[in-house]
Amino acid sequence: MSALSLSVCLSFTHTLRPPPTISLPLSCSEGFTELGYYNGTVSQTDSGAPCLKWTEFPDYVMQYPGRGLGDHSYCRNPDRESNPWCFFRQNSGAIGWAYCDCHQGAARLVGTSSSGSGRVEVYLNGQWGAVCDSHWTDRDASVICRQLGLGDIGTALQHSQFGSGSGLFHYERLGCRGDENTLSKCRSRTFVTGDCSHGNEAAVVCSGPPLRLVGGEEDFEGRVEVFHAGRWGSVCDDQWDDRDAEVVCRQLGFGGVAKAWSWAHFGQGSGPILLDAVKCTGNELFLDQCPHGDWEQHNCDHMEDAGVSCSPYTDGVVRLVGGDFPWEGRVEVFHNGDWGTVCDDHWTQQHAVVVCRQLGYRGHAEVVSDGTFGEGVGLILLDDVHCEGSETSLLDCQHGIWGRTDCSHSEDVGVRCRVPKNNSHRLQNPDYSRIQPSIHFTVFDKQILLSWIVMTFSKIGV
Repeated sequence: MSALSLSVCLSFTHTLRPPPTISLPLSCSEGFTELGYYNGTVSQTDSGAPCLKWTEFPDYVMQYPGRGLGDHSYCRNPDRESNPWCFFRQNSGAIGWAYCDCHQGAARLVGTSSSGSGRVEVYLNGQWGAVCDSHWTDRDASVICRQLGLGDIGTALQHSQFGSGSGLFHYERLGCRGDENTLSKCRSRTFVTGDCSHGNEAAVVCSGPPLRLVGGEEDFEGRVEVFHAGRWGSVCDDQWDDRDAEVVCRQLGFGGVAKAWSWAHFGQGSGPILLDAVKCTGNELFLDQCPHGDWEQHNCDHMEDAGVSCSPYTDGVVRLVGGDFPWEGRVEVFHNGDWGTVCDDHWTQQHAVVVCRQLGYRGHAEVVSDGTFGEGVGLILLDDVHCEGSETSLLDCQHGIWGRTDCSHSEDVGVRCRVPKNNSHRLQNPDYSRIQPSIHFTVFDKQILLSWIVMTFSKIGV
């Protein structure tokens, strides 16, 4: 188009002045500078018409110097309108103006009644289209969820699990790092090359309501609490079982053995009871995907708060508790999702040797008198233990039925695996392959542990 005369250009600025701002969610709002001028790359109107270059209107460019107008067709707001706009050619050939397509790069989830999952579709050039699943990752899915306000965790699904779309694909890959707020910030986006077809639409499941475990001694156990309508609340234990626990552990990213607890095992909550009658199959990714009653509809009190443990420990693992150093303490054993003490009936040095060996210690081993390391407060899990001294773990020794005992906590057994001062065998030849990491060290604060490390290395001359 030839350059317009100044009078015509002034006529345009008068007759084509954009109307008052309308309140629309703008994806192109990300392109605004600190001074309020749009500097993004959207270049078509909301009706899909391509924008004309600003240099086709030289007098208009002169009227607004330094406002981003130039030899390009990107939308701008030189008059500080909230919505970017541009000139375009109408079908009749006349010149008009229009707000720009600020939904460019918008995303939606379709193909399901759930608001947190579905087939991913992206809006480009006036059309909704799919993303190919050939390079689809959890990082891409997380960005889509974040852009839609559905949380920061997304799980990528493939093979059109929510049905096929129109057949139009926009992106072959998004290539997101995973920390972007919108897909427009993913710098490795690749437009489709024609390799995608029906059945290859990417889909996503966004995280359900925030979930946490409260009141446990470890971070992988506790009372289950969910976040809904701005509040944290507990879950009633009606019909609560290990399948529900599996889903909770999966959602929180814990491995190990999932075990359901009832009757406020980890203490009673003080807020609202938000969920009841949860019936998971165990295959769901998030707790809110499980069938459940209406939010805040229940017939429970906090005595029925549900709990979960996602323990990485296996039955028979031992730890030493209550000592001043990691090599001594009250013996506790793990069984069926819980820690408990061991009764000292029949205990001799042979028993201590087995416990110390299981924890990776060699050499000195002794049974310590009752009460030295304090009394336990939980279960007494083992009694009548008979070891020969050659066993590799306490579980290999003969023992009574788990949890059946005639002892009290005043009889909790303790051991010491300390090396005598005149014997440095433990320091020079440690058998680290048998040490159970993160078990007997968790009960000591960092200062005590650091002191022990310094003392240990000073003994061996390091």
